[in-house]
Amino acid sequence: MKILVAEDNLDMQNIIRLYLTREGYQVSTASDGNEALELLYTEPFDLVVLDWMMPGTDGIAVCNTIRELHIPAKIIMLTAKGEAQNEITGLSCGADDYIKKPFKPRILLLRIQKLLQLEQVLYCGTVFLNQQTQIVKQNDRELNLSKKEYELLHFFLLNQNQILSREQLLNQIWGMDYEGDERTVDTHIRRVRSKIGDTYIKTHIGLGYSMEAPHE
Repeated sequence: MKILVAEDNLDMQNIIRLYLTREGYQVSTASDGNEALELLYTEPFDLVVLDWMMPGTDGIAVCNTIRELHIPAKIIMLTAKGEAQNEITGLSCGADDYIKKPFKPRILLLRIQKLLQLEQVLYCGTVFLNQQTQIVKQNDRELNLSKKEYELLHFFLLNQNQILSREQLLNQIWGMDYEGDERTVDTHIRRVRSKIGDTYIKTHIGLGYSMEAPHE
């Protein structure tokens, strides 16, 4: 999932880039509106974090251009302007969300997650699953999953950081009337791990499995 951060304050730009990178996003940066537009003309982005007050072309003009060109990217506008009329202006130009400075990076992460979920995207670290298209990607590389592998990963993503028993997984993925070997859960988890890496799905002996983003 690719995000463009357009922010002329380099300290703020670096902080945002660091937090987003740690969450598994691929991040490009721009220090003014013209640089942001050049990147948008040449690369696809899923979301743009856009500062209002930038040298050259400001955030409002960039936002208007994005919408005029029908570039399919979500936009979060950042601004130090606090008046209600400014918020109306920011949203009226086509921004999907508006955050006033100063703000906590965690708030920005939650807003980004909310916007991406509106596109029916689930993610954990560098693994992204689009619930509408059923496409799974990792680091922009599409993964080839079987139907059961997809359903298993989907269920884990919906229940991140929760321990799921083998019985829960069997009932959810294979159905309550399944009469086969319950070890099929372990087999399919091994297959999913072979495709997304061993660090995402953790084994809890005697309890079950959980999916968690890897920690650096």
